[in-house]
Amino acid sequence: MTLIDSPELAAMLKVPQRTLDTWAYLGKGPAYRKIGRHRRYRLDEVEAWLESQKHGGPDAPA
Repeated sequence: MTLIDSPELAAMLKVPQRTLDTWAYLGKGPAYRKIGRHRRYRLDEVEAWLESQKHGGPDAPA
């Protein structure tokens, strides 16, 4: 199990870290765990979440 932190995920998704904060507040975005005061994301769950966000194109769900 590989865990990444919010700055790593923000860089990976090319979004501001504030966006991740907003998603967490709204209950959107990939699942995370709180370790102390810090959010940690499982890389496999992030990848699954990304796959579920697919829209359009030939491989998109119908």
